[in-house]
Amino acid sequence: MDQFNTRELASITWVAILIIALIFYSVKNAQLRYSLIAVIKAFFQIKIITSILLITTYVLLSVFILYQIQIWDFSQLKNTLFWYVFFAIGTMFSLNTIKEDSHNFFIQTIKSSVNLSIFLQFIINFHTFNFLLELILLIPLITLLSIISAVTNQTKDQILVKKLCYFLLAFMFLLFFIHFIIQIFKAPSTFISYQALQDFFIPIILTMLYLPFLWFFLLYIKYEEIFVRLQLHIKDKKIITLTKFLVIINFRTQKDLIDEWFDYIKIHKIENYIQLLKSFSLIKHRNLKRKKLIDTPLGNGWNIYKAENYLRNFKIQVKYRYVYDETWSGTKSIALEDDFNPSTLTYYIQGNEDAVKQLKIKLFLYDISLIPKYLSIYIEAMDCLLRNSLQGNLNHDHIDNIYNLENFSDTLHDKLLEFQYEKFTHSVKPACELSFCIKNPT
Repeated sequence: MDQFNTRELASITWVAILIIALIFYSVKNAQLRYSLIAVIKAFFQIKIITSILLITTYVLLSVFILYQIQIWDFSQLKNTLFWYVFFAIGTMFSLNTIKEDSHNFFIQTIKSSVNLSIFLQFIINFHTFNFLLELILLIPLITLLSIISAVTNQTKDQILVKKLCYFLLAFMFLLFFIHFIIQIFKAPSTFISYQALQDFFIPIILTMLYLPFLWFFLLYIKYEEIFVRLQLHIKDKKIITLTKFLVIINFRTQKDLIDEWFDYIKIHKIENYIQLLKSFSLIKHRNLKRKKLIDTPLGNGWNIYKAENYLRNFKIQVKYRYVYDETWSGTKSIALEDDFNPSTLTYYIQGNEDAVKQLKIKLFLYDISLIPKYLSIYIEAMDCLLRNSLQGNLNHDHIDNIYNLENFSDTLHDKLLEFQYEKFTHSVKPACELSFCIKNPT
């Protein structure tokens, strides 16, 4: 595209209006003004500027390569700039979130780059309407409906509003789609053209090229964080210098092992070279042992590597780590909503260095009225855990007790199964927690 379309011009206009309004109110409001100044100062920190320069250099290099092999041309400059601002730079300000679950981030990004939603976005943006209609009606309405649908999901009335917003958004998309089909019949050459293919595929190609850089960038941040904190746990500066070199040599791109090693030296202080070398050997030995998929006798517990992945289908994978004395544990939670205080599904494992002794899965609901919404998901997760750990399933009595929120204990293959329901009334809205545990009888 050689110029901005009416939808993009309308979006830019609204952004400009919001910026002008923010500046106007900041002149009158000292607190807002100081907050804006603080944000601007934070943005111009050397680390952020350096990161933006690195990202920009890599993107320019990627574009240059695509240009040389005649995939990219200057008609894609606008598309590339939008992708650069909203995805490449946008991910930099989400690094803390990405670091917590980088594996799923990369998988989801790849999926979203090749799934139906990209084509649907292309359809929506394929043909725009006149500027005033985009400015006054479409952009404000779509933005308002999207915001309302994202923040309303607590009470029954809010859920109804959320469903109405989804219905209106779906209806608007249907209108876009019908308009898209009409335009195709009127002028099929505008859709079936090299220009249209470029508009569709260039953002996808840029995303695929960017992900390896982002992965190494996260690895660099990981090393930087560890190296800065080394001096808190190792006093000898000569040992610190050698440690940095050995961490890279021993663990390279294995971020989980870097974290596990650092957790170890926080507890076991490194005071000489022998202890340092021993720490690397120990972590590598533990990693090899954890990945041996030999069957652990059920009386001893569960194989560590298998137990870490029992709830992989629910995107809950834990990392088993040393805690204190002979105790090892791992835990991972996933949020069930996008709220500030979301309901969570949490998986716990606990035991010793050789085997996991206890498996537990908890469902915490910040609003007790959400039980009907999430109980079936929780039962499915419980059944998955039971199936993977004991080759068994919840029976009808178990399921009835869970739906009735009645505590129960049972045994299966000499293991104790415990379900507990607890209600909390100290908050504004009554909350609750459901817990299911598999362990040795005591």
